[in-house]
Amino acid sequence: MDAFLLPTDRAELLRRLSAKVAPHGGDVPMGPARPGEGPDPREAWGRAVPTEGQPLILYVHVPFCVSRCAFCGFYAHRTDEAALEAYAGRLLKEIAREADRGVFTKKPVDVVYFGGGTPTALGADQLRRVIGAIYERFNVAPDVEFTVEGRIYAFDDARVRACLESGATRFSFGIQSFQTELRRSLGRRNSREELLTRLGEIKGICGDRVALVADLIYGLPGQTQEQWMEENVKTVHDSALDGVDLYSLKVFPGLPLAKRMEKEGWDEAERAARHAAACDWLAGQGWRQLSCTHWGRNALERNRYNHWAKTGADIVPFGCGAGGFVGDVAFMQTGDLEAWGRAVDAGEKPLAMAMPKPAGHRLRAKLTDQMERGLFRPDDFPGAGLSPLLENWERAGVWASRPDGGYRLTRLGEYYQTRLTALLAGALFSGGMGGR
Repeated sequence: MDAFLLPTDRAELLRRLSAKVAPHGGDVPMGPARPGEGPDPREAWGRAVPTEGQPLILYVHVPFCVSRCAFCGFYAHRTDEAALEAYAGRLLKEIAREADRGVFTKKPVDVVYFGGGTPTALGADQLRRVIGAIYERFNVAPDVEFTVEGRIYAFDDARVRACLESGATRFSFGIQSFQTELRRSLGRRNSREELLTRLGEIKGICGDRVALVADLIYGLPGQTQEQWMEENVKTVHDSALDGVDLYSLKVFPGLPLAKRMEKEGWDEAERAARHAAACDWLAGQGWRQLSCTHWGRNALERNRYNHWAKTGADIVPFGCGAGGFVGDVAFMQTGDLEAWGRAVDAGEKPLAMAMPKPAGHRLRAKLTDQMERGLFRPDDFPGAGLSPLLENWERAGVWASRPDGGYRLTRLGEYYQTRLTALLAGALFSGGMGGR
């Protein structure tokens, strides 16, 4: 257990938690990292059935963008009208084939998520056809959270209405920053004024039928604490947004932004302070904290996908490069656009890999579920002998005890939540709980 205790000296604590890999995280890998090392993907898919008691999610991937942003590590294909039409047609084939199997059509679909890439790169008619096919072919729950990710840029009224009228209930925008000059340096096109105007227009079309949410990133190069609060966080409250995710900048190796950040460096204490300041301010304005990073203004924003996707839900993947989970197995579809197209045209599920989940993954999901919401309940993990760790982490300042015997992450703990979860998993599952 000593290996999982934290230093109580603030500087040393930040140094340890800021390491790229949490020491002694103890988290067992999901499975083989290369094609061909795990079970046959199509055989594994043929055995996959919905998990009793778990939400059912359909994930649709659209790997096209109009341009590559400086911070993004997920860019795959540049927007092309002919390619998008071909892609939409094949998505419809893949959706129809999976529905015809009947395995995932009887249980209600709780969440649908169009991710990318940029799903709103699809045209209005393409969006209408693909969204409509899901409603036609699957048992979509009446209270479904149906998200379409997109950019404000080129998300015109026709696309908005196509999504709304077809059944989308949530739009998620990668705004990242409301600062015009900073946005332009990152490859984003809209100015601050254009963003705010367009958000208002979209809300005017959709009203309370659709939740509008956005991502904001702190730690971007050239961004000051004052700019973060005054021009970003407070702007969210004055905008038409119903929800917001607050993320620390993730630097992907090899991108121009990574080289700039290596040269300029960054201060983890400053980033943690930005998280705390933003959260405290939003709480003071009446926003609800839905996870360590996500906030909702009202009941429209539920944040189901972001939470359930990390905590054991079944996720049925569609599209080139889509990933999913069903039962005890994780699946990844091929990211090669041509190979994906050939497989779909041949009537095959275009899978590249199947990866068994680690032993005890259901208990790990319970841990992730709690920590995502900033909580930890030791009574849910009996026999782990965590007393020294519980007291040590409270002294270190990453969580505080509650009257019910549980713990609540502090703002510092929220900032380091994923790394703390890895450490806590190591403490729990290296002591014999891994098979539960």
